[in-house]
Order: sequence, then structure tokens, then C-alpha cells
Amino acid sequence: CQVCQQPECGKCKACQNMVKFGGSGRSKQACLQRRCPNLAVREADEDEEVDDNIPEMPSPKKMLQGRKKKQNKSRISWVGEPIKVGFPCSMGWGQGMSLMIPPGQVGSPCSHGVGDKGTSPLTPLRVTAMWEDSGGQMFHAHWFCPGSDTVLGATSDPLELFLVDECEDMQLSYIHGKVNVIYKAPSDNWAMEGGLDTEIKMVEDDGRTYFYQMWYDQEYARFESPPGAQPTEDNKYKFCLSCARLDEVRHKEIPKVAEPLEEADGKMFYGVATKNGVQYRVGDGVYLLPDAFSFSVKPASPAKRPKKEAVDEELHPEHYRKYSEYIKGSNLDAPDPFRVGRIKSIFCSLRGNGKPNEADIKLSIYKFYRPENTHKSTKASYHADINLLYWSDEEATVEFRAVQGRCSVVYGEDLTESIQDYSAGGLDRFYFLE
Repeated sequence: CQVCQQPECGKCKACQNMVKFGGSGRSKQACLQRRCPNLAVREADEDEEVDDNIPEMPSPKKMLQGRKKKQNKSRISWVGEPIKVGFPCSMGWGQGMSLMIPPGQVGSPCSHGVGDKGTSPLTPLRVTAMWEDSGGQMFHAHWFCPGSDTVLGATSDPLELFLVDECEDMQLSYIHGKVNVIYKAPSDNWAMEGGLDTEIKMVEDDGRTYFYQMWYDQEYARFESPPGAQPTEDNKYKFCLSCARLDEVRHKEIPKVAEPLEEADGKMFYGVATKNGVQYRVGDGVYLLPDAFSFSVKPASPAKRPKKEAVDEELHPEHYRKYSEYIKGSNLDAPDPFRVGRIKSIFCSLRGNGKPNEADIKLSIYKFYRPENTHKSTKASYHADINLLYWSDEEATVEFRAVQGRCSVVYGEDLTESIQDYSAGGLDRFYFLE
């Protein structure tokens, strides 16, 4: 165009930076008088097209938030007598109700209204309990997750659902209809069925039949075999698999002590402590957080990096190519490894009433040194095994919550096999020689 073909003006800021006008030439910008208006409009249109093509995917946090619920105005009435009357603030009804759920069908999958004016599809759920209290006729819903809400997205089977750990109490008026959800158990020769040209069709697409075969972890986008927990005879009318799993997880996370040994110096000593389903006994090796204890040898402070100079990025848009803080192979930003210790004793302090405070569990441990923790500093680890430790008689008292796992530490001279075979025989294996 006419604007593109005219010469540089030699007066604007871009021209003055050019070499032929006596500038440094670092800016590399075209003359302000020669900037094509057609090119600017075309680039703007291309940017808009790129933005329009980006699909909007719901974030996992939004998926976990409460769903919009749509009530059904049908009349609801109970059928039969209640199974139990008087458990806290509710009455359990186990022989069903006249709307959607036939007698004896507590645990039936149902469809639930989601969204406004029917714009969103109904989300299947399982009725695990029904009761009536001051809030009205209620039920406990265990949600299914459609495949489109998982990491599979649109590639998932529209008839496949996934179990998730989501449940809530809702009014019965939110139920819109009954659906059939079938569990697809893995076959005996499941390993030979992969890659078949014709996929085995599980259910017919009649709009009310679905199937599930996996449990989905929404936080880590992980598919697992469904849990096998079964209700007992006394809670079969109110058993919720999601509640049972969450209670089990919370129960495992609570630290506990067992096998009391003796009481001395205002402390109660124990033989074992449990956390996250793992038992820790006296004499076991444990991983501890890096700040759980310190060593007598203080490490040399790393060399300080020069401060980055402030640069006008508009004037020097590619300055980052000339200057970088990154040093190839540098481990300055790498986190410190876990401390390793050996449990000497497990104890809880005694309260004023003489009972142990089991909420505050502490460990007395022997410290193990890694090569870089000794007076030889970091260079000692360059030529040493990554699982080599040094024994010490130094003791430290740490909180049980600082324990991150269990490991095995042995004296190298006591091994009946070579150190290489011992180290390759499993995970979390350490040894010391001195």
C-alpha cells in the first residue's frame, strides 16, 4: 500500500534508533510513518479467531462446587411403615415411596434435575437413605460423575458413569425419574480383550440405562477399581459408600499410639504409633521433614546470585536472550531431601489429670547424616552412593506429624549380600558403614 512504500521519516523514535540514522539498532522497529494499517487490522482479526477457537473447559474446582438443583412439583407420599424411628433428627423409611422408587428400593439410581429451564442434562445419583424430619421429606444422594466431567471429556462413552466421593442430603422433590445403572465387572480374560475391532456393547441407549466400572479421583484425574465396602445388617438402610470411604480416610489420617510400655518423667511411652495406615515401631527408620532437626555441622552458604538489572522490556524486548539466571545443571533451587532418623522411643506427655495427651505424639530419634551433612560438605555427595548414611549418637525430639514415611537402614557389614544387590532389592533402603 501507499503507507508501506514511502521512505523512513528519520525523525521518529524508531528511525533515530536505526543504524543508518546514527542509532544503536537494538530496537528493530519500523518507522512510525510506514506502519501498515491493513496489516494491523488483519493481525487483530487473527488474534480474535484464535481466541474464539479456544474451548472453555470447566475447572475441577467449579465441578466440585454445588450443582444447581431443579425441583419436581409431583406429590410425594411414603409407602409402608418406617424401618426405624428416632435416630437423630430423622425417621428412616426403607420400604420406598410412591414417587419413582418402588418398595424396597433404597439404593436405586435416580436422575436429578440440574440447571435452569432444562438447559443442562440430568445428573444420575444413587439414593442411599430416605427419611423425614423438620426439613421435609429427605434423601441422601451419592453422585455419579458423567464421563464428560472427567479428564476424558468428549472422548468418553456417553453411557458410562464413574463413582466419586461426593454425596449430600437433598429433598425428595429434586428427583425427576428412575434410571438403571449397571456395574460392569472386569472379565476373567480382561487382558486379552484390549484392542478388539468390535467393542462389546454394554447397554442399549434408551436414555435411562447407564453403566459404571471405575471410581474416579477428581483431584488427581485417576481411575481406580471401585471400592468393595459392603453395608452391615444394622446400617443397610442408610449405608453410603462415599461417606464410608471419607470416614475411612479421615480415620487413617488421625495419628494413634498403641501398646503402652511404661510411665516415666511425666511421659507415657508406647511401642507403636500409626499414621495413614502405616505402623512405626521403636527401631524403625523414618523419613522426616528437612526442618525437623538440624545438624551440628552448619553447611556453607551458597554463593549469592547477582541481582538482575532493571531493563526496559519495550526498548529491549529480547534482552532475556542475552541475560539469564539459569545455570545448566544447577541444583540451588532443588528442595532438600528428607532427614533420616531411627526411632528410639515413642511417647506422649501426661496431662494434669494423669492421662496421656494422645493428640500430641512425639518421637525421640537418632540422627543419621547424609554425606553432604558432614564436615566434607556438598562435594562429599558427588562420589558417594545416594543411599549412603553415617551413624551418629545425636538425639532429637520431633513431632510425629513431621514423619513422612518409613525406610530401612542397616549396617553394611551385617549384610549377607553385596551392597549393590541390597540397594537394588527394593525402595527406601539405606546403609551405613561408619
